[in-house]
Amino acid sequence: MKRFLFSVITLLLAVVTFAQPAADRILGTYKAKFDKNDAKIKVFRHDGGYRMQICWLRVTQNPDGTLKTDAKNPDKRKRSTPMNEVVLIGHVTYEDGIWKNGQIYDPKSGKTYKVELRLKEDNILEVRGIVGPFHKSFYWTKIQ
Repeated sequence: MKRFLFSVITLLLAVVTFAQPAADRILGTYKAKFDKNDAKIKVFRHDGGYRMQICWLRVTQNPDGTLKTDAKNPDKRKRSTPMNEVVLIGHVTYEDGIWKNGQIYDPKSGKTYKVELRLKEDNILEVRGIVGPFHKSFYWTKIQ
């Protein structure tokens, strides 16, 4: 009887653990190229949606040895933010297999664009920046 009860509890825990909502499949850490620099991007729940933030950069300094910062941010208060802490995508929401209704920020130019995200495979995220009828896609690989 104890063995049966233990098996049932283990099975229930496994079902609860693996039965995450479809929208949460995006959660994790991704490897990406960012402005010719290797980067890791953390995807997490935030304020009723999902947010993507740089959590690691291979190169964190400029050629002159100074710390890379978000120097072109239109919000002057954020220009001293280290590049390895910049929020790239904010508040996307999930609908019909697509994370959308958010914006992607390009620290290289300081501009933001409409964004849509799709999981192409369990570990490949398509990040699509959109301007009018045009778009450019990037592919991030999930590592965690």
